[in-house]
Amino acid sequence: MSSTDMMRARLKKNRPSRRHRARPPKQRTALGQAFSAANLGSAIALQQCRNCDARQYPPRDVCHQCLGDDLVWRDCSSKGKLLSAIPLHHSLWEYFKRRLDTAPWPIASVRLEEGPIVFAHLHPQSLLDDAGKCPPADTPVKVFSHTDSSLNSVMIAVSASTDIASATARTGIAEAMGLTEPALRPGGI
Repeated sequence: MSSTDMMRARLKKNRPSRRHRARPPKQRTALGQAFSAANLGSAIALQQCRNCDARQYPPRDVCHQCLGDDLVWRDCSSKGKLLSAIPLHHSLWEYFKRRLDTAPWPIASVRLEEGPIVFAHLHPQSLLDDAGKCPPADTPVKVFSHTDSSLNSVMIAVSASTDIASATARTGIAEAMGLTEPALRPGGI
């Protein structure tokens, strides 16, 4: 193998744009990893303060309301209202660049029934209109977390009428969006 071929092979491994199967970002803080672990067995689990009962997202070391450090992970309601939505047209991550070739990637902020605001991927089949436009603010939605192909939890928002009660239904939605590859989902490893 020539030195040029060796350099190309090394670049292919080190540059995401040259990889055959790009992955979403997988660098997470310890709190991000704890979020992924807490959400493996439930639709959505967020931190809750034992002192003041406040829920919070993103995860933090202390409560955003009372600054207490006695935080636990608890399941919470998946119901919420859309605050704002926007189609993503450009990304620096190769994983999303490849998905943006066909259509913009819709993302949103959602206020959950129990208070916190979360950022989520929008499920296009249930929330976007025929022209591909994002829904208006105050649209009722359901939010759940699911493991993406880099094995980290991400939030996904679907219409309020979509059934997300079973893990199979949530997995089907994530696979349809291209966030999870069947061979890489938990239990399929």
